Amino acid sequence: MSEKRSGVVHDREGLGARINAWRKRSILSPYFLDWRFLSRSVAALAPRASGVLVDVGTSEGPYRGVFAPHVTRYVGLEYPPSILEKRPDLWEILERAKQSVDVFGDGNRLPFADGSVDTVLSTEVLEHLPEPRNCMREMARILKPGGTLLLTVPFQQPLHELPWDFYRFTPSALRELARDAGLEVEIIEPRGNFAAACGALCTQFVLRTAGAKSRQSDGSVLPSGWRNTLLSPVYALIQGTALLLSKLSDDRAVALGYSMVARKR
Repeated sequence: MSEKRSGVVHDREGLGARINAWRKRSILSPYFLDWRFLSRSVAALAPRASGVLVDVGTSEGPYRGVFAPHVTRYVGLEYPPSILEKRPDLWEILERAKQSVDVFGDGNRLPFADGSVDTVLSTEVLEHLPEPRNCMREMARILKPGGTLLLTVPFQQPLHELPWDFYRFTPSALRELARDAGLEVEIIEPRGNFAAACGALCTQFVLRTAGAKSRQSDGSVLPSGWRNTLLSPVYALIQGTALLLSKLSDDRAVALGYSMVARKR
């Protein structure tokens, strides 16, 4: 399959937005397991947020509503080249972009004063940074003493957002990054387990080998409409079985990813 440039996020409004949201959350979607476990991991972190929260790598702000009830202010930060790759028409829709991005900045040099925020949130961002240690130190720097870092990272996931996909993280790696930044780890939880990870991987294999019409230059695939529809029962069977097995097995040697709660000393 030929490679094409990708990453552009298309606008959907009204009924189209609701249908697309339902599709992504349905077990008929090949991304169901990834979405289910990630959304639940992030929701579990939300009650630990407080005060002023900075979301480092907010993208389209999918978790703003999840955290809003727990904080006094939610500040979404995005790296300009990253959001421009997803939205090359950004400057033409600047007012709409402001709904999700409050501040443009670099994770290696966050535009906030030392000890100025209560909570830092970063979901599925560190793997896209050549030097994640620098960003971890910056997130720790802007936290107030006693402030909280809420973080999620992938462990088993296909390549994505190339060429900016550099790492996959283990609990040991997260502890070392946190220690180096002067943070005390309170919790590291796996996202899913061996069964869930196998189910997600098998579903992605079916999608990429039989359900895709082209490969994208960012590592993702563009699904074929009719083939994806025909394969949806297969996605549902694989993911439903994996979900059941994930409840019967507690083997966490492989996970979809990890969430971490760390506090500034």
